[in-house]
Amino acid sequence: MIGIEDLLGVALKIESSGYQFYTELAKRSKGENKKLFSSLAEQERDHMKIFEKLISASKEKSEILNEEAVGYLKVYAETSIFPEIEKSVPENMREALEIALDVEKDSVIFYEELLKYAPETSTIQKIIEEEKRHFKDILKMIESLN
Repeated sequence: MIGIEDLLGVALKIESSGYQFYTELAKRSKGENKKLFSSLAEQERDHMKIFEKLISASKEKSEILNEEAVGYLKVYAETSIFPEIEKSVPENMREALEIALDVEKDSVIFYEELLKYAPETSTIQKIIEEEKRHFKDILKMIESLN
């Protein structure tokens, strides 16, 4: 049986992997790129803390969810998000940015689906908006490489 804390745990793992990915990119970068990647890493760490609090709160009033209805969300993250973000960070900046772009897009999709089941929709909605900004910032970086 899947509870909301299971889905929030997936979200926590997404953010943790994103933090590691952006931290590595920040180490390899200079100037404005370094600042942006450091900022993205910090935001992912903030999201981790939010999901940790949501998991703790959800355990107090754990609700079992319909496994068929939400099982695909876990599979989606395991097949679309984690294989990308958990790879080693490519040396090629364009490749790294394209991975980051895909992960941000897929994270938004995951979180928008999570909203249907989560107790704290306003908090998750704020995270979605931040992830969309990450997407835009990364897209600008890719365009600047042209």
